[in-house]
Order: sequence, then structure tokens, then C-alpha cells
Amino acid sequence: LISSRSRSLAATRSIMAVNPGYVLEAAVVPGDLNYVWGLVKSMNYKFSKSVVQAKREEGSDEGALGQYSVAYSDNTVQTLRVTEISERLPTKRSLGMEMVSSDPPVDYSSRMDQICLSAVTHGKTPSVYVEFSSDFSSDVSMAVLEDSKFKKRDFFDDLIAFSGSHESSGSNAKRQKT
Repeated sequence: LISSRSRSLAATRSIMAVNPGYVLEAAVVPGDLNYVWGLVKSMNYKFSKSVVQAKREEGSDEGALGQYSVAYSDNTVQTLRVTEISERLPTKRSLGMEMVSSDPPVDYSSRMDQICLSAVTHGKTPSVYVEFSSDFSSDVSMAVLEDSKFKKRDFFDDLIAFSGSHESSGSNAKRQKT
């Protein structure tokens, strides 16, 4: 026999969508590790078509690694606190961030992001393997996870286009010098 409490829990679980609360997208970006890392680490998002302005906030509670205000083209402004920066290994770099606030507010309690870069050590041209992941609180919806996935893909499209155009102009400059 199944108790009424067990049936109630089962009914509640069937109503609530189970989701991973985690999104990871990855891409290979043209360029050398230091160049691509400079674009990511600066937190100014000059390569992104969806970012209107990004700047480091000044103040006492910004943390040692900084807090940044990022204004998007959809009129959303988010505050991101850098929680970690790693340059320890010669072919790897990583940046961790925590979303502190959002205007308008988001439909979940918290989000931690991480961008990891690894130099591709064998290939015809310099390139970097980049992973961008977000770990959300348990109250996140599947719609938000899907949106995060597509925003990461847009991030990569913009980064690849910007970095690729830099590589083209760099190789043209090299050709002109010789």
C-alpha cells in the first residue's frame, strides 16, 4: 500500500520540472591564448554585440578581484563579482563570477559562472578551447536554462567573429612586414 504522503510527494514531483540547474557550452576560438584571455579577463565585453557597456564598479565591498556592472542591449543591467582568476598553468586560464544583482530582477536566487580557456597545442593556426558554464540555484526554470544556453552561443559567435577578424588583420600585418 502507498501512503497518502507518498502519493502527495509523487504528485508534487510530477508537477515540478526536474532540471540540471547547470548549463555548459564550449567552442574553439581563433587566436592565441593570451589574446583571447585578454578579451575575457578584462570584463569589458568589447567583442559582444549584446553588451552596451561594462565597467568596473568602485567601492568598498567590491572584493579584491572586482565587481562589474554590465548593461545589455535588452536594457538589463547585471552586477557580476569576480570570485576567481587562475593563470597558474601555462596553457590554461579561468575566470569565475557570481551574479550579485539584476535589474530587472531574474526568476532565480543565484548563479555562478565560469569561463575556462585552454590553448589548443596542435593545429594549423593558434586557437583556444573555451568552456562557459553557469551553475544556477535550484529554483531556476527550464526556460531560463535554455535562454542561458543560447546566450552562451551568442557570446561564442561574437567572440569568434571578433577574434577571427583580429587574426586576419594580424596575419595581413605580418605579410606586409615581410
